[in-house]
Formats: sequence, structure tokens, C-alpha cells
Amino acid sequence: MKRFIILYLTVFLPLYANAQALPFLAMEQSPVAAAKGGASVTETSSTAWASFTNSAAIPFSEMKGDISAGYSCWQPSVGKTNIIRLAGAYNINNKFGVGAGLSYGMMPGYDIYDETGSSNGTFKPSNLMANFGFSWRFIKWLALGGNLGYANEKLAESVSYGAFSTDIFLMTGFKGFKGAVGISNLGTKVTSASGNTYGLPTSLTAGIGYDASFAENHRLDVNLDLDYYFHQAFAAAIGAGYTFKDLVSLRAGYRYGGQSVIPSYASAGIGVKIVGITLDFAYLIASGESPMKNTLNVGLGYRF
Repeated sequence: MKRFIILYLTVFLPLYANAQALPFLAMEQSPVAAAKGGASVTETSSTAWASFTNSAAIPFSEMKGDISAGYSCWQPSVGKTNIIRLAGAYNINNKFGVGAGLSYGMMPGYDIYDETGSSNGTFKPSNLMANFGFSWRFIKWLALGGNLGYANEKLAESVSYGAFSTDIFLMTGFKGFKGAVGISNLGTKVTSASGNTYGLPTSLTAGIGYDASFAENHRLDVNLDLDYYFHQAFAAAIGAGYTFKDLVSLRAGYRYGGQSVIPSYASAGIGVKIVGITLDFAYLIASGESPMKNTLNVGLGYRF
């Protein structure tokens, strides 16, 4: 069994996600942002998931609070991972923001064999993320936010890897325009069973956004994110959403993944809000053998 685990960790794991440890840290958690190509750092229409990205967005939100529970069927074409999530954020007088989130993923199982080739059953790997975020809008048009998180991946009964990470962002907002710049997933390195060391999917991230109401019942928002990963990869995401009467939202976007940990995909989604209760859905579209195709992300929440 030990021989099998080492083979799994040293051969297959480094090939996945361009040899970045805990690649799920770069996964988009919010169904709202996922429907817009993963453009999330200036997202203020839904802040429940801000502790996974940019907590500095919370004080710029028009909402006081946002909580959400979610489910994602991640990369079903190559081995479905079922992910359940819970997150929330609270805006304190448009001055401070606090948020927290939890995500647990269950990956496909594999058969375990001992040195004689006899079966020892199966094992299902899993991953876990937990984080907390805080932000301070120290002047009207500028806020500073930070997240502190812990991530763990359990790949066998006796083999698991964990790391602490942080996100730090500055964000500005003025008359519908928004901009943010910061660093994501900066944290400790992970050492594999073979002794090799791998870094987290750390990136320098910048984003711009614009949202505006027009003709009384209509609202449009546009977001663009740019990411430079420390393993010398570039990614970009652009998305837009249209909302009618604060009841129904239609969203679409595209992510260029390049050599980053999350491949390219297009996305579309819809959101419904009734007396504060929200239901958001995102569907990822990709061609060929891309692992991203048919990925789903659903969230049920309450905004007030």
C-alpha cells in the first residue's frame, strides 16, 4: 500500500495543476462569480464568499449581511469531486467588514492494494478549506482587507498535507467604478512523500469593475480580473451580469487559464432573489478534453 501511495503522490499529483500544492485554493467558490468567468475580486453584489477572495469588497457592498450555502460538482468529466460550502459576510456601517467560510470536497475513491497485490478496500481523498476575513474602509474610497485560511488535503489514511495562507487586498470604489489589487494564496510550502517541495497557487491579482442602474428597473455590472501566478503563469477572467427589478439576474463570462492551475472555460448562470432569499446557479462550458466542462456551482442564501 505504501508503494501505491508514493506513486500516486509523486507521479500523478505533481502533474496535476502544474506542480502546485493544494490547487483547489484557486477554485472559485461563489456561484455568482463562477457564472461570470470567475471574475471575483471586485464583486460586491454577493459578498458571502469574500473571505475566499477579497474581504476588502465587503464595506463597499450595499448589503448589510450575506450568508450562503453551496454545492459544486467539480470537474465531473475526469472524476467528479463533490464540494459543500458555507460562508457569510457582515458589513459594519460601510466601515468594516468581517467574513468567514468553510469548504469540504470529496474526491473519487481509489482501490488500495498491499505489497502482495491483495485488496485492502478503497479510500476516498478529501480536501478542506476554512478561513476568516476582515476589512477596514479607512477612507471613503479606499479599503484594506485580509483573509487568513487553512487548507488540508487527505490523500490516504496516513498521508495528508496542510498549509496556512493569506490574501491581502486594497480596494477602491467611486460612482460605480471599482478597482482592487492584492496577493492571493500566499502561504507555507508543502513537502511531498518523496521530499519534493511545492508552493501554493500564489498570485498577484488585479481587478476592475463597474455597476450601474438604468431605466429604474435595470442593473448592469461588469468585472475583469488579471492574475499572475508565481509559477510563471497568467490568467484572466471577464464577466457581466444583468439584473431586472432586483429579482432575476443573468450572468455570463470567460476565463483564460493558460498554464495556471484552473484551465480555460466559458460560463453562464442565473440568479433569483425573493424577499432576500437567493438562489444562484453557474454552469461551466469547455471544449475537448478540458476537465472543466459540465462543472456546476449552486448556492442558496439570504441577503439583507
